[in-house]
Amino acid sequence: MRSLYLALALALGLAQPAAAQANHPLNDTINVDKTKYNLFNPTPRKYMRPMVPDRPGITESPYSVDAGHFQYETDVLRLLTRREGPTHGHDWYVNHFLAKIGLTDRTDFQVALDMFTYSHNFDDSQVGQDPFNANQLNRGVGDVTLRLKHTLIGDDDSRGALGVVGYVQLPTGGRVGDGGYEPGLTFTGVFQCTKTWSVGGQVASNFFYDPEAGQHFYQLTPTFTTDYQFTKLVQAFVEVVGYWDTRQSAWRSSVNLGPQIDISDNVQLDFGTHLPLTHSVDREYFLGISFRH
Repeated sequence: MRSLYLALALALGLAQPAAAQANHPLNDTINVDKTKYNLFNPTPRKYMRPMVPDRPGITESPYSVDAGHFQYETDVLRLLTRREGPTHGHDWYVNHFLAKIGLTDRTDFQVALDMFTYSHNFDDSQVGQDPFNANQLNRGVGDVTLRLKHTLIGDDDSRGALGVVGYVQLPTGGRVGDGGYEPGLTFTGVFQCTKTWSVGGQVASNFFYDPEAGQHFYQLTPTFTTDYQFTKLVQAFVEVVGYWDTRQSAWRSSVNLGPQIDISDNVQLDFGTHLPLTHSVDREYFLGISFRH
């Protein structure tokens, strides 16, 4: 019963701002209709919503980039380490970026590119038997992903928002890529509990390609995240992620956390870690930056 009350409270919190926007669009405390702005008629800077990047966690932001504006988010450097039985390895990512351009007040187009990947894998069981498979090194430019985000409910004046992201990853990365087309769809949301504390989550559905099996498999990735603003400069997030796919038919999970530094209204620095809670999940350390123009 308590869960039902919470669900109703969340629904009302989202519905009221949405109704307000339909009758009288708002941007914070400024009365302005932003639906007239688009790629060729950019939103004036004084009417732009706060910058909310999709990084650093797995959970996407439900907010699109303001019409006619550009936003760039990147892993300046990310290290992944893994071990499963006799196999282990690590990957270095350099400038894996996501570039966005606002098409309308609620929709943006995005391009992601794995600019450089250095992947080194080891199989201790093959040492002395098959040197080629015992030590594999791949490096180069990775796959390109095309994405479209639309904010379904919520705006700058609302306590909550819902968004949807559709995307497809293209097999352009050769030996450091996934080797096949990978479509996906994500529904994401956020609710501002207080001025400094918010909660959010998403459900992502992906069809990943397994190059060894030569076929696709389905993965479901739900998340729950919370964010707290300690000062105007510093905030931090904690996120729990679940993974389920048709290859293993078993749940895996990780916890992701780290601080974010708001250098300005248009520049944000972040760093942190993704820690596995179960097997078959990589351990990650990252340093990233986001900015917009």
